[in-house]
Amino acid sequence: MSGAGGGEQSLFFLILPDLSKLCCVTLSLQSDDEEVRNKQVKTCRDLLLLYADIVASPVLGCFSEITMVMAVSSLCVVFGQMGSPQRVLPGILQTCLSYSLTSRLAPNWNKVGQFLIAGSMFPLPVMELSANESQLCVSVEANTVRLPPIRLEDFDIPPTVLRNFHSQPDAVIQTFSMSSNWCYILPSMKRGQIVSISHRMPAKSPFQCYADIQNHWSSLYGYRLPQIDEEEVIYCNVYFKLVGERLFTYPLSCIRTEPVQRCPRVDLQGALSSFLSHLRESLQTVCGFPARMTSKPCYHTTSLLSIASAQVPGLTSVRFSLSSSFMEQRPLGTGRKCSNSPKK
Repeated sequence: MSGAGGGEQSLFFLILPDLSKLCCVTLSLQSDDEEVRNKQVKTCRDLLLLYADIVASPVLGCFSEITMVMAVSSLCVVFGQMGSPQRVLPGILQTCLSYSLTSRLAPNWNKVGQFLIAGSMFPLPVMELSANESQLCVSVEANTVRLPPIRLEDFDIPPTVLRNFHSQPDAVIQTFSMSSNWCYILPSMKRGQIVSISHRMPAKSPFQCYADIQNHWSSLYGYRLPQIDEEEVIYCNVYFKLVGERLFTYPLSCIRTEPVQRCPRVDLQGALSSFLSHLRESLQTVCGFPARMTSKPCYHTTSLLSIASAQVPGLTSVRFSLSSSFMEQRPLGTGRKCSNSPKK
């Protein structure tokens, strides 16, 4: 991934296990009153944290199934409503590896949109993988990003409305009091519209208090939301056009008014080394088989290479990339502003 403020891409290679020694199975979930999508993601994350010898991913387009890849010798483990074993294709392993790495890198690195970000308040990630039959190519690019937390003033709310909101625990700011109510929601950075802002958790919310939201985000994404007293929390009800009339409740700390912005940084080596250390730790094995990543990076070149200098097997057939951004270890929004950051 490249762009303004982007660093040089470093390429690392990982030899994968013999696919014939692996198998793919589908786990079907029983539906209940809990949100099906949330149950799928939570179950998949729980499996990955409990069983180090599997890689898994929710099935795209189906909220009641999880795809798991494991060693053939591990099939004696029963996970419930599990389908019959299937052959592992490179694309399936790619998808499961990508999702599994994202889950296991948190909370050191967590996901914001398409980036993997480290930070003291929101340790967050992004990964795109492609693999062939025998190996994986990891492309890592270090960047600095700006993702400052928002204030209510950022919505251009009239001062009288703000004063009333801060002085009255039951006060609600309605959308007509905001000159712009568009926002971006962590971690996906999907765009939505704020319908109302309040000090109280909405009655129709599935959560009872802020601690419930903290637990939810931890189990779903690995996020560690900031510790805030209940009386200090500000809740936003957000509408997503593609979802329909249902509103979703988020604490103000999970909302941004602008997308992630990349900006220049001189010293990226420390952040890159930290990320690679966590990545290698997570990739010591794949489904129980040793899978060590190369220690020295390769780099893209526009010049011709000699035959002797181009002995990286399968390089032309591998298209896996893992893009990662890095943030200094301090709360979001406390860093220097980027004078060249684009404005929405």
